[in-house]
Formats: sequence, structure tokens, C-alpha cells
Amino acid sequence: MSAWKTDTSLTSVDDLHGTLPGGPSKYHNPKLKHVEEEVLEHYKAFARFCNYECLEDPHSGKRFWDLDDMTIFDLMGLTNRPNFRPHYDKVTLYLKDAQIEFKDLEIVAVSETFAYATSLERYWGKAADGNDFDLIFRITSLMQKTSEGWQYVHEHYSFSVDLATKLADLSSGIAVDEGLALKK
Repeated sequence: MSAWKTDTSLTSVDDLHGTLPGGPSKYHNPKLKHVEEEVLEHYKAFARFCNYECLEDPHSGKRFWDLDDMTIFDLMGLTNRPNFRPHYDKVTLYLKDAQIEFKDLEIVAVSETFAYATSLERYWGKAADGNDFDLIFRITSLMQKTSEGWQYVHEHYSFSVDLATKLADLSSGIAVDEGLALKK
């Protein structure tokens, strides 16, 4: 796996491709590389928001999502459109004192205005109730280019789960072979 990256180390799509385990997907269209670079700028801005802006101005992060047409299956469950706006307010205010990093980020442009990305994401900090948190999860994000710029329109988060115990590993450290059996 590649190293954890944040706003200053997410340098270019070529750099991301060079560190992907197994190499980049065959679905990259060289004619859309400029779109993938635009989406990478979105990720850099999102990392800056999470790491430097969110604590003081959590509402400014709303620009990263299409708040009225967003569906998310995140750590707390499924939120269907048009209910993302109150979900954002609740979750972001609770987890606003946080840091974020990405590993194995791959951005694939499907068109001039639509792209998806996959990565491991590490999100850690101190919740509003004083509890520390440190989460590592797999995330797939779908993004649409709107009049506001690139915005998330769907996200899906997942953790490794031990099928026998039905317990999720919030650090995503369970290997596939370890969690596969339904009974131990």
C-alpha cells in the first residue's frame, strides 16, 4: 500500500497512479486526465477543510456536497436524499475537531462532469463529547461537476467485519482470510 496522503502530499494523478497497489484501473481515459486532476484539487481542498478549517467553520464544508441530492451510506447508516443537509450538520458538528488522510486514492473520470474515487480514509480526532476517535475505512465516492464545482453526490463507507463475531474493525485491520468464516 502507498503512504497516507493529505492536502500537501496529494500532488498529481500520475503520482497517485504510481503508488496504487496493482496499478491504476484500466478504465482511465487519457483524454479525461485533466478532469481527474480537477477532482484531485477537490480532494486537496477537502483535506484542507477537514484539517484546518472545520474546527472554526464547520458549515463552510457544505460546499463539497450537493446537499439536496446526496445519498450516503456512512459510519452511522444510510441517509437518502433529500436528508443529507441535517445529517451533515449533526455529524460535522460532532466530529469537527478532526484530521483526515487518504491512502490508495484512485480517481477515475467517467465524463467531463462525472467521476468516482476509491480510497482508504483515516479520520481521527476528538468528538464534541470529548471522546477520541480514530477510524480507518474504505470509501467510494461519486462526484458531479456542478455550478458550485466538484461535489459529492454519493458516498459509501465500509469497514472490515469478522463474519463470525459480527464485529466491525474500526481500524480496517482484519485481513480477508481472518474475517471470512461464519463460524470459528
